[in-house]
Amino acid sequence: MTARTRPARSLAAEATFRARLDELGAQLLEPEWRAINRKHRVRCVNGHECNVRPADIQRGEGICRACSGRDPAMAAAAFREALDRMGATLLEPEWLGSRVPHRVRCAQGHNCTPQPTGVQQGKGICLVCAGMDPATAEAGFRSRLAEFGAIPLYRKWLGNNRPHRVRCANGHDCHVRPSSVQRGQGVCRACAGKDPATAEANFRVRLAELGATLLEPEWLGSDIPHRVRCTAGHDCTPRPSGVHRGQGICRACAFQNLARSVKSLNAEVAFRARLMEIGAVPLYTNWLGSERPHHVRCAEGHECWPRPSNVQRRGQGVCLVCKGKLWDAFYVVTHASEPRVKFGITSGKARQRLGSHRRYGYTNIVYLVTSLTGTVARDTERAIRSALALADAVPVQGREYFDISCLPLILDVAHGWLVGQGTPITSPAANHTEQEVAA
Repeated sequence: MTARTRPARSLAAEATFRARLDELGAQLLEPEWRAINRKHRVRCVNGHECNVRPADIQRGEGICRACSGRDPAMAAAAFREALDRMGATLLEPEWLGSRVPHRVRCAQGHNCTPQPTGVQQGKGICLVCAGMDPATAEAGFRSRLAEFGAIPLYRKWLGNNRPHRVRCANGHDCHVRPSSVQRGQGVCRACAGKDPATAEANFRVRLAELGATLLEPEWLGSDIPHRVRCTAGHDCTPRPSGVHRGQGICRACAFQNLARSVKSLNAEVAFRARLMEIGAVPLYTNWLGSERPHHVRCAEGHECWPRPSNVQRRGQGVCLVCKGKLWDAFYVVTHASEPRVKFGITSGKARQRLGSHRRYGYTNIVYLVTSLTGTVARDTERAIRSALALADAVPVQGREYFDISCLPLILDVAHGWLVGQGTPITSPAANHTEQEVAA
């Protein structure tokens, strides 16, 4: 067929082919066009003679197998070089092709049949050395079962990814994949709480711990939502697997808790902002809530423990020292007619505070120490509260009113704490008489 009688599409294909060869620096050796899917003799830019299809060139494939490393002779040389690097010996007398297994003896002396393409892709040559050999894999599986105290019950090795019958150390018959065991997933679903009966039992136990009620009449599966009523009365549908992972059961309660967390976070942010405004420095490490005292250093350098709610909502300051409330006195008083004792702290000579207690019948001053330094008075009060809590003593009123039976413990802790802080006290008796206080 002459160029004059050839279809226009064929002429265009030849032109495209020749243009592409020119781009690649190759030379066409074929005397005439043979069709787009027929091989044409070409000499590449490196002087290799090769046979290429124009259609392959148009699809973006190269011209020369030798230059691209796909030449059989070059592939065989690369395979031998890779074996030499690995200390392996080629046992095959001739080249069989890149995708055909070749007999090889690895550096450890194992006979194996790797594919040259796999070796070039870094897959190794020996299944035994890689732990993928069936006999080696089974031996590893049995060794792992022995570590778990499990007994293999299967008759024939089925491969790494096929379930095998096993009896675990607790006597449960189970079917486990060796590959899963080697990945550390365990042997027995029952022991791991993943079998249906165990999963259901664990789910019911967890609901009981949370005070929730299961409304579903039957078990639906670990990953299927079950109808539940939480302790707050909300109807919800948690997944047992999620409850097992600690995700909770009730979204409504979770949203409420989130709202409380956000509120608490906002309260701390506002508290810290207020401290910054008045030149105070927070010394606490953990936020305890708006109603709990927090360690702070005021602008004058005094360490104090204000409640954020007092600072924010009530407009109080942070430092009692700066307000003139030194809290440098500790006292213990008893009621004149009822078996009650009251302890506490105040400032100065304690006249006003003890006078207030006297109006309510607490006329007997059992213990009074004034002119204490630093936080000794507050620390003494906290120590007594802790000791009473450990003794399971319950206040009869407020936080510091107790039955008279607690008096010996209160005096003992107070005296021991004050003496331990270096306060000069001659005896647990009152350092000041009632007449001196009233004077």
